[in-house]
Amino acid sequence: MENNRNFPARQFHSLTFFAGLCIGITPVAQALAAEEQTNADDTLVVEASTPSLYAPQQSADPKFSRPVADTTRTMTVISEQVIKDQGATNLTDALKNVPGVGAFFAGENGNSTTGDAIYMRGADTSNSIYIDGIRDIGSVSRDTFNTEQVEVIKGPSGTDYGRSAPTGSINMISKQPRNDSGIDASASIGSAWFRRGTLDVNQVIGDTTAVRLNVMGEKTHDAGRDKVKNERYGVAPSVAFGLGTANRLYLNYLHVTQHNTPDGGIPTIGLPGYSAPSAGTAALNHSGKVDTHNFYGTDSDYDDSTTDTATMRFEHDINDNTTIR
Repeated sequence: MENNRNFPARQFHSLTFFAGLCIGITPVAQALAAEEQTNADDTLVVEASTPSLYAPQQSADPKFSRPVADTTRTMTVISEQVIKDQGATNLTDALKNVPGVGAFFAGENGNSTTGDAIYMRGADTSNSIYIDGIRDIGSVSRDTFNTEQVEVIKGPSGTDYGRSAPTGSINMISKQPRNDSGIDASASIGSAWFRRGTLDVNQVIGDTTAVRLNVMGEKTHDAGRDKVKNERYGVAPSVAFGLGTANRLYLNYLHVTQHNTPDGGIPTIGLPGYSAPSAGTAALNHSGKVDTHNFYGTDSDYDDSTTDTATMRFEHDINDNTTIR
């Protein structure tokens, strides 16, 4: 009471009214805050993405543990579904899904041999092709009948795979036995007498063992060319032990045989800009165009190749977050 003696009566009543107003508002504010808290607790926001067969979210290479979107590299993953729907029978066809990557040297699939001449960002990347993370230095045309997905990494990959092209690397992931049985077969017929058939069989044996067999056969003529034929046959058996356990063993084998006719192309005689290489052949400067269907090689020309690859992989899970391979 002594503190209020110096205040006029009018001011005292005003302060009393203001204090009463504050006391009245406080319970209302607390009630609103409690209601907002209740509404916030009742609201559940879930963020997720639907898995897509066309855009895998995870690399199959254990060196990349983060999702593709979170990987600090420019990575493109070509799934098995994309390869099947597009009818991409070899690596060159599959790489058409990646900008800046392909066979740009002397036409599609490189030169007249069966080797994949892959260029990435204008530089040769043929020596930076890997099968399940293991360098594949063979000069062959790689089929996709035993491929689960193709992973293309742009930029230097020395820290991931060792010495490689500065433009990037290509990793082909092989099909592995899985813990469910199934059969997948396909047959294709196309122009130029194209015929191709594939068979994919996965069979579970017991609780933790499975075997898988992939078989391929292809035969075709080169469209618009005489006597140019290509044949390709492949078989890839694999077996897995310990599926679903902490210790797993994978055994894989790949055999591919190719019988091709090398095609040196068509002479440029009769085309604009042609100039005979010597005076003795100057008459060719005035000749007409050659028949594009003719084969200008010899009957003895051949291009045969055989690929045999065997791999073994053992995995041991130390805990939920650590695995030794």
